[in-house]
Amino acid sequence: MNKSDEKLKNLCIQNQHIWMGIINITPDSFSDGGIYFNVEAAIKRAMQLVEHGAKILDIGGVSTRPYAETISTNEELDRLYPIVSKLKKNIPDDVLISLDSFNPNVTYTLAQENLIDIINDQFSGRITGLISSNNETRNISNAEIAASFNLGYVIMHMQGKPTNMQNAPKYQDCSEEVILFLQERMIYAERCGVKEIILDPGIGFGKTVEHNLELLSPTFINKLLDLNKNILVGLSRKWFIGQLHKELDIPNKRDYISKDYEFKCIANGVKIIRSHVMPSELTYK
Repeated sequence: MNKSDEKLKNLCIQNQHIWMGIINITPDSFSDGGIYFNVEAAIKRAMQLVEHGAKILDIGGVSTRPYAETISTNEELDRLYPIVSKLKKNIPDDVLISLDSFNPNVTYTLAQENLIDIINDQFSGRITGLISSNNETRNISNAEIAASFNLGYVIMHMQGKPTNMQNAPKYQDCSEEVILFLQERMIYAERCGVKEIILDPGIGFGKTVEHNLELLSPTFINKLLDLNKNILVGLSRKWFIGQLHKELDIPNKRDYISKDYEFKCIANGVKIIRSHVMPSELTYK
């Protein structure tokens, strides 16, 4: 039986911090414009990330950028399956595959074939899919799938959904609301039977520039650490960086400043950094 949750747990114990490399298999990715939207390019980039120190590969077939539209289950699987199945055979045993998907029908299909180790769920188990198994059909969530297949599970905060999350996000107390949400979803996932949970405050998902900076602060990260789970932060190339540094007008210009923010997160106790490039890929002058 798959024991990916134990592999993730051990990876977190053995490493002070972990780099998660991003592979966007979408034609409309905000960060790279779809340059990895074919099998060969995606596999090549994944192997480069591993060579430069990525211990987790986060592979997504649906864009979750602001105002992104959803696609069908079949289309998402058509994008993911050839790449994930090939990668699983070629990456080192100590590198984990994370599936960046909120669609239970997609995650179940790949989990069934032992092709993934982690579900990175932007909707944190709030979406269910009709799954047929053992002559029974029922609605199940990604949290239930993670529990059934002993996978790691990333819970992320998002206000709204990609189609509307950046339409004037508002909070009474951003830090408190994000922590309460993550705590509630964490309890839900634990009740489902998930053993290895990672918490992600969802930088850029229904947040203003000020909200993002608040959630990257040492004060917030310390509060989130009180939930006794490892933390993941994904801020690489995001919109708020371009707002703070107007000269960085396109996403791939933001890699160096992204690293500055990412290293501060590590110093404050964040365990997993989800990023488009690894530190060793950048030449510092």
